[in-house]
Amino acid sequence: MNDNSKTDGSAESKLGYKPDVRAVEDAKGEVNAISSNLLDWMGVKGTVTESGAAVGVCEAIDPDLTKYYTIHHPWSIYKLSKGTFETAIQNLRERLPKHGWDITKDGETKSQARNPEIVAVNRQTHHWVQIEWARERSGKLEELISVDVDSRCYLAPKGADL
Repeated sequence: MNDNSKTDGSAESKLGYKPDVRAVEDAKGEVNAISSNLLDWMGVKGTVTESGAAVGVCEAIDPDLTKYYTIHHPWSIYKLSKGTFETAIQNLRERLPKHGWDITKDGETKSQARNPEIVAVNRQTHHWVQIEWARERSGKLEELISVDVDSRCYLAPKGADL
């Protein structure tokens, strides 16, 4: 038992699972690896935004970000030099399930643009992704595929600085 056992019980009842104790850098590395895999599975080449995974708030149990956290990695690909956006989305539809991801939504966004959207969850790692092909954007913004990779809530090791 660790010092957080009392909070774990409360967290578990609110979340529906017991948050794993995970070092922040390990959790970030896992999410960055998922993003890298998604990019590879798209099978296209283009310009990719340069953000990396970052710590997010586990709203359900720790809105002040004291012990519990999530990892969030938003990124996008645009200015394709190889392949098409349609190819990238179709490749993801085929490859996500082959790599342990369950597609929970494959349709259109609820926005006025009705862009294609895929939402998937990995039942083993409990990560989820939301992918949107923003082919219709207001103004003269170019099309892109935006990707959000998220983890479930983790418990930071004792003494970790969030």
